[in-house]
Amino acid sequence: MDLSATVWGAGAAAVLFVLCWLGERRPRHFGDVRLFPYIPVMMACLVVLLVLLAHLISLVTGQPVGR
Repeated sequence: MDLSATVWGAGAAAVLFVLCWLGERRPRHFGDVRLFPYIPVMMACLVVLLVLLAHLISLVTGQPVGR
């Protein structure tokens, strides 16, 4: 992945994370079931965002992140 694709992917994951966070904060009435699983999607976005940010750091600095 090049730099622009990494930035766009990280931005998309961040936007989706915020949208799921806002959807989870909406009040719901007792007995209503949510039709979209916000929490698992938020966790997947968080993992993708962390991986892409680590990749972005390695692209900018030229040094691999990790060992």
